[in-house]
Amino acid sequence: MGTIVWNKIPSSTIPLVVERPPDYAVAERDYEATHVPGRNGDLLNDNGSFKNVNQPYDIAFGSLEKSHSEMAAAVSEWLHSASGYASLEDSYDPDHYRMAYYVEEQTLTNVLEHLGRATINFNCMPQRFLKSGDKKVIVEKSGFVLLNPTRFVAKPLITVFGEGELYLIVNDSRIKITSTGEITLDSDMREAYTMSEEGITPKNDQIEWDEDDDIHAFPSFVEGRNVISYTGDVTRVEVTPRWWTL
Repeated sequence: MGTIVWNKIPSSTIPLVVERPPDYAVAERDYEATHVPGRNGDLLNDNGSFKNVNQPYDIAFGSLEKSHSEMAAAVSEWLHSASGYASLEDSYDPDHYRMAYYVEEQTLTNVLEHLGRATINFNCMPQRFLKSGDKKVIVEKSGFVLLNPTRFVAKPLITVFGEGELYLIVNDSRIKITSTGEITLDSDMREAYTMSEEGITPKNDQIEWDEDDDIHAFPSFVEGRNVISYTGDVTRVEVTPRWWTL
């Protein structure tokens, strides 16, 4: 028997268990195939991404103190605790989690009034995020080396603390930052901002790239060795690397 943690809520609070280990859902690369008459094989255009996957779980739930309808309501409330994508993890893969949303229209079968079974489905983003990639890394000095343990390019969250004209250099990406205290670069969202009690304040107008940088790429971490450097009055750099695999 296994367990699920959906939207940070353990299935044990229902109580609910996974009856058998789930199948491993492998993401499909997003290709566009075009066949040219008279030519062997298809032409492939790689869009540089992967498609969502379906992750089913065979579950069982029950309680001698509660009826099936009460338990079914608790399961439904748990499944609907998130609106849109939320974190999904299970005890079979304790080092990773996915971002997923619950797929509707499940039938919760009644077994002897106090028990129930069902197959529930989650539509998952293709990445299996490493929990270790959510741990904040403090960059101790310019030239700090961070090792990406996977083959996939990670899009980190980086917060730079300092004032004045600063430069953040990550591998080949060099960004000029005009800061009055701190600024966060979210490479996944391609946004710069600061956070306070009042909320999020956009700061894209306080970053700029070298003139010969046509891509304007936010920092990313390639497989293996990544070098983080900076110049200017920088007091601290915090990095959440967001490692992932398939």
